[in-house]
Amino acid sequence: MAKLGKAAMKSSHLKVSIASGVLLILTTMLGSASANAQNSGLQADLRSSATVPTQGGVLPTAPAGGVVIGNQPWVCDASMGFAPVVDTQNGVLDSFLAIGSVGDIKLPISSTTVPATCGQSALQSNGITYITQAVVDTRNTPSTARGVLRTALDPNTGAFVGPSTYIATTAGLDGDQPTAAALGPDGNLYVGFLKSGNVKRIVNPGSGTTQTVQSVGSTPQGHPARAFAFVQGDLYIASIDALSVIHNATSPSCTGGCNAVALSDGFTGAVHTGMTSNGVDTVYFAVAGAQQSPGTSQVWRYTPANGFFTFVSQGGVDKNGANASDFSFVASKTNLLTLDAGGTLWIGDDTSNATAIGAGRLWTISAAALGTIQGGSTTGGTNTQAIFNLLRGPWFMGFTQLGFTPTFNPDGTFTATIVPNAGGVITDSGTWTLTPPNVVQPIGNAQAHLTLTDINGVVLFSADFFMLRVDQLVAEFPWTGSLGTPISGVLLKQTI
Repeated sequence: MAKLGKAAMKSSHLKVSIASGVLLILTTMLGSASANAQNSGLQADLRSSATVPTQGGVLPTAPAGGVVIGNQPWVCDASMGFAPVVDTQNGVLDSFLAIGSVGDIKLPISSTTVPATCGQSALQSNGITYITQAVVDTRNTPSTARGVLRTALDPNTGAFVGPSTYIATTAGLDGDQPTAAALGPDGNLYVGFLKSGNVKRIVNPGSGTTQTVQSVGSTPQGHPARAFAFVQGDLYIASIDALSVIHNATSPSCTGGCNAVALSDGFTGAVHTGMTSNGVDTVYFAVAGAQQSPGTSQVWRYTPANGFFTFVSQGGVDKNGANASDFSFVASKTNLLTLDAGGTLWIGDDTSNATAIGAGRLWTISAAALGTIQGGSTTGGTNTQAIFNLLRGPWFMGFTQLGFTPTFNPDGTFTATIVPNAGGVITDSGTWTLTPPNVVQPIGNAQAHLTLTDINGVVLFSADFFMLRVDQLVAEFPWTGSLGTPISGVLLKQTI
């Protein structure tokens, strides 16, 4: 069993302020305890590459809304407009992808050097597709031609059929900058906006250009929306500070007073950037995270039937399996989330935060991989179960005057070895409990509150933790207990 000494625990540390607490994060990885570390959740497959050019294709730029018809993805790209995704390697399974430079549908594009941003896209089974485009200043189309664009794709091949036209052109939707769109089971299109919290219904969106537009209700506190998704008749909303739902949004009685109810997903106040669903029982949503903390922009799954929130992914690897440590989704720009017919989750982000052309990325997570994610927590943003599953065997934490090595047993008991600086070895035992955190932090990692109480009823240690990696739990202080002050707020998994 590899043993970490107290001297090693005194290596370089970094203070990071998060909400009301301060975390001590170990910045120097120590010995074999971190040799096989990996991020929790799934590793997304990076499907685009800045080093693979292709004829008829360009690198993505801030990819946002997307749809997949058969094997053909389309992406609303800030540089190319609504464009097909093309393979860069003929005959290669799951090859690198690029944004097609032929066959794209030009949208209003920013006339400045800063790329425009598209919004969410919604797909009907017959191939009719709706694209939100909220950019105000334009270059390739008249300034009045923005809002919600309708176009037609072949429902079997995904090829462009056309024509393309803006809909509900007399309703003034463009002024509020539509960015969220989802088709309800009633066949109507539901739209949200960047400039208001209004939720509106476009009736019979597939016919004509001057549709009836009805008010449904509002987002929580009337704050701007970013993305929509339906689970049966319930409309889920990702807005700039909440995950929320309008139950029975398709009801004919919802004509102005059906306001969204916020869900306790653990990310209150955080920007929710992307959303998609299978329409039946599952919602996926992305949380913006913090740019100074890689890995905090994350994708989560919500299951309405049991109220479980389950962590899905915070990044991935390239096709060589490299760069796993720093291929994290980009804060504020993980906008594209969509599911294809086979259940594969498509994700898009942008490493430049939409300030440079060609800095976007496309990712996929297979349906098979998604099927391996189990459990979750009804206390959103915590995923207590993920930490519970890890607390087996010995861990190590260094304290100012001693080293503490607890071994967690599956039955809720523990044994511990305490090594004081003055010498000698003390053994102890008792019970451990894991509960939702006392204070949920605005970071997507699994969080929980861990308490160790010995057989005499003495609390050895009690603190909120979040899982930095599968072999590292980081404590938020202040914490309580009889062991003294840790020189590190990190529990390190011991390895054989």
